[in-house]
Amino acid sequence: MVIKNARWLTAEGYFEEGHIEIQEGRIVKFGSSSSYGGNDSILNARGCLILPGMIDPHVHFREPGQRYKEGVCNGSKAALKGGVTSIIDMPNNKPPVTTKKRLEKKRIRFAKKSLVNWGIMYHASNGKKEAIEDLSKSVKIYMAKSSAMAPITGEDELKELFEFYSRVSVHAEDESEFLQDGKNRLPHHERRPRKAVISALQKIENALRKLPEEKRPRVVICHINTAEEADWLFRMKNEGFDVWGETCPHYLFFTQEDYLKEGAIFQVNPPIRTKNDRQKLLKALSEGIVDFIGTDHAPHTPEEKQSSNPPSGIAGIEWVLPQMLHLIDEGIINWKQLHQLTCRSAANCYDIEGRDGIKEGNWADLVFVKRLDEPQPNQTVITKTGFNIYDRFEFRWNVELTLVNGIVKFEKGKFPNESPGKAI
Repeated sequence: MVIKNARWLTAEGYFEEGHIEIQEGRIVKFGSSSSYGGNDSILNARGCLILPGMIDPHVHFREPGQRYKEGVCNGSKAALKGGVTSIIDMPNNKPPVTTKKRLEKKRIRFAKKSLVNWGIMYHASNGKKEAIEDLSKSVKIYMAKSSAMAPITGEDELKELFEFYSRVSVHAEDESEFLQDGKNRLPHHERRPRKAVISALQKIENALRKLPEEKRPRVVICHINTAEEADWLFRMKNEGFDVWGETCPHYLFFTQEDYLKEGAIFQVNPPIRTKNDRQKLLKALSEGIVDFIGTDHAPHTPEEKQSSNPPSGIAGIEWVLPQMLHLIDEGIINWKQLHQLTCRSAANCYDIEGRDGIKEGNWADLVFVKRLDEPQPNQTVITKTGFNIYDRFEFRWNVELTLVNGIVKFEKGKFPNESPGKAI
């Protein structure tokens, strides 16, 4: 395959022009637009910019156990529409992925059903350690209950897991600091107060400091939602700890006022916080403190969200790359930072080979985007949640086409090839 009339984003944040030659799913050569062979299949990229496919390291495709909420195939289609070519799925399934056997079974599901490239996390549990790092991208530690398993909130338990596993991803809310409110009279963000995040960070730090440097793991703080986490991340990095930070689009576009006004569609764990937190996170993006974006794509059915006891979770993968391009339009990040936030840093953090940008030898995970003169009217929503909380924003960018491993998987709203992606 040859992509002609191409303009593609480099890791340095500028665009190069010419054509891109792809063989066996990988980029093999860049050249002038007149030098490709006549027997190649051709894609014409005129009018588009070509970006590296996004790596979303935090999704909940709800399979096994809750496929009615999403499912691997449908979730991967939503990903393609959003410009995402690789995902890492979370382990709080029904049943939770707490054993090697469950991990292997889940891998079989993704190998058959996922249209995008995929990895899977393993669910940590108290008092149990299992060698699974050849099968899992990271071990997920929930300090707040998110499955049938009890949360892990003790420093000694954290220390044991940190000593055994080389890479852990942490939901940093200390459940022991939650307010008990059986009748759900308090707003969601008050039941899960800020001090739960502060306590979790302190326990993580204490556990790390109890270990000699050579035994400390890489620690990813997932879905950063507070100013305190941005400050902690900055300080710990400066002290030489191998810590990484992920935030989500809903923390960058909304505040708890949106939740208080509109209710459960904005209910998510951890909760959306204040205007000050939002501004601090945007600043942390621009200063390189936050390493990458994960959508925490967590769909629920409309009926569940409208119930008297709505579940937490926001579906966002379907619109993520246009969201990030909107931040460029607003002058919050630049093209180099977009490259870091959407693919390069996640690839480096999770050791994802050949997917850290558009360069020779890498897999041809490519997204054609176009800037529109006018925002597009409402499109059909793919994710089973059934609604788009971002429809109030006038995003001017659209994903026109998505390639995964050199195969066109999404083009103008259709899925011409539903072959599975690769394990990452």
